[in-house]
Amino acid sequence: MKERELDLSVIVVVYNQYESLKLILRSLLAQDFSGSYEIIVADDGSSQRIFQTCKDEFDKSLIPIKYVWQQNCHFRAAAARNNGINLSKGRILLFLDGDLVPALDTLQKHIEAHTSSKMMVAGNRKWRGEISNVKKFLNKPIEEIVKILETLPVDEKSKRREETERKRRKQWLKSPYSWRACFSGNVSVEWSPEVRFDENFVGWGPEDWEFNHRLCTRHGYIPIYRDDITTYHLETPGAIGNVFRAGTHEEIVMYMKNTFYFFGKCPELPIEEVFFGFPRFTLDKSTNRWRVIPRPAPGSYDLKKIVENARWWLAKYG
Repeated sequence: MKERELDLSVIVVVYNQYESLKLILRSLLAQDFSGSYEIIVADDGSSQRIFQTCKDEFDKSLIPIKYVWQQNCHFRAAAARNNGINLSKGRILLFLDGDLVPALDTLQKHIEAHTSSKMMVAGNRKWRGEISNVKKFLNKPIEEIVKILETLPVDEKSKRREETERKRRKQWLKSPYSWRACFSGNVSVEWSPEVRFDENFVGWGPEDWEFNHRLCTRHGYIPIYRDDITTYHLETPGAIGNVFRAGTHEEIVMYMKNTFYFFGKCPELPIEEVFFGFPRFTLDKSTNRWRVIPRPAPGSYDLKKIVENARWWLAKYG
């Protein structure tokens, strides 16, 4: 295998997240990192303003910054990440989402965690609400901003979300489904020809779990999760991809199709591990359109029936 030129390639997938991208780039350029690295901004169809955000950093950066854009044809994070992989020169690939600002030691800790080949290293994300929460600090040095992000007060919902996510990841690592602990937003993996995302996923989810499952179960990768590899989650209104939080009918349908496609590739998985989100979708029979509802109480629904109804609807209308 040809030797890679750099220690690390950081691939940032972004969609119209101008302000958080500025913070991400500033943090990446100020990393306490002893190795060689590059930054690749993989744009999933943003307006031209994102390119200008990157261009502002080009001339003053000693670290290579690359930018690759693809046409806006729905949420296509899998294809965007592959665009970044195609341009990469790093031995290790670190994937960041455009709403995750890394701490200043994130790169060093990712590299140090790769103590053997075929490891998948997932870091933590600390929920910090919307980007508006830190707008008044944006003119400060990045070192001060990162300290502010670490101690920034957050609402109770964000606290619960962060605590639940961390707890579940640790539980998954001890389960037969350890690959579920690795989300694509803050995860690193050694470059290899099999490190590619499946571009058949169009719309939000679960392209990262298919990627994790395939590498771990078919190629022998070992997943680990590290609480201390930190990124700070800052949402941009209008750029939220999570179908359970901002899903329209069309986005729900794409998520359903993606989930059935994932299950078709991994039919050995229990339906509870794949279709766990489906109880939060309900069909308005008067309009024949799907919408998101609060999760029903455990034991109040038949998941198998819900999945079969969704399969029937997609076959007829999807």
